[in-house]
Amino acid sequence: MHLTKRFIISSLEELDISEPIRYERYYINDNLRIQKKNNILEKEILDSDNVLIEKITISESEFEKLKKEAYSEIIRDSYLYMKDERVSIKKYLGKYDGFIRVEVKFSSIDEMNSYKKEEWMKNDITDSPLAFDKYLSKLSSEEFLLELNKYLKY
Repeated sequence: MHLTKRFIISSLEELDISEPIRYERYYINDNLRIQKKNNILEKEILDSDNVLIEKITISESEFEKLKKEAYSEIIRDSYLYMKDERVSIKKYLGKYDGFIRVEVKFSSIDEMNSYKKEEWMKNDITDSPLAFDKYLSKLSSEEFLLELNKYLKY
């Protein structure tokens, strides 16, 4: 079970955040993705609930071979929010430019249910296709813009 809430924001301005880590993710199928995290190449196996089962470091040649089989590419910068260790922020580039997702991880259901979002956090997108890269990767450009505009209305 994911004890995470996800929110959309429109800007990183004024936020106390870490230096970014660049992620390039390529989705091969529903249970396999590869990623380049800074300069580390990894293959990740996911279960049907989008939970990571296994992460394996791979060679550049395997990465390039699998990349050619990908149906979607996601490039994003990931930041930590320095005022709350539970909070991370993903700023998307390329096809998903303009989308910034905040993820807040909780250690219990009570903690999650009693959480009051920060003032700078906008709409809750936890149950939308924008909540996970796997589902975001399946949206057409038109579907993505419809979802983005739906949640960016404050």
